[in-house]
Amino acid sequence: MLRRRLLALLSTSLLVASARTARATPNFPDVVASHLALDAAPPCTLCHVGTPARGNVTTPFGATLRSRGAVAYDEAALRLALDALAAERKDSDGDGVPDIDELRAGDDPNGAPGAVTTPEYGCAIGRASAAAGSGTAAVAALGLALALVGTRRARRRLT
Repeated sequence: MLRRRLLALLSTSLLVASARTARATPNFPDVVASHLALDAAPPCTLCHVGTPARGNVTTPFGATLRSRGAVAYDEAALRLALDALAAERKDSDGDGVPDIDELRAGDDPNGAPGAVTTPEYGCAIGRASAAAGSGTAAVAALGLALALVGTRRARRRLT
């Protein structure tokens, strides 16, 4: 009986701990604006598709930043990635204008609105982004599996 309660408590704890909403790094647009001396902070859609959250940095520019070392909540890594893009004169959307130049001109380095662009790493980017956002689901699934195992064992004891 005590074991069953402990298992249920552990499962519930795992589910509650994993239920946090993943969010984007809220200060990154301001860091980009400050570091590149832009007139205004760029929108979150510069890097994110849809509602900004971890795991949905899938725009060409966002994927390029990540490939140059940008990681969530690390302003220094973001600055280094921006410097790398500037030094390489990287053009993530392939339109002939380097990303940093487009940002400074107030343009979107991901291409024209509605344009379909292909990130430079192909299908691997989609898989990596999906995997990055699936950690919470994996923890929840583990908690559920543990709860089910505990319930089965308890039923076996009763019969």
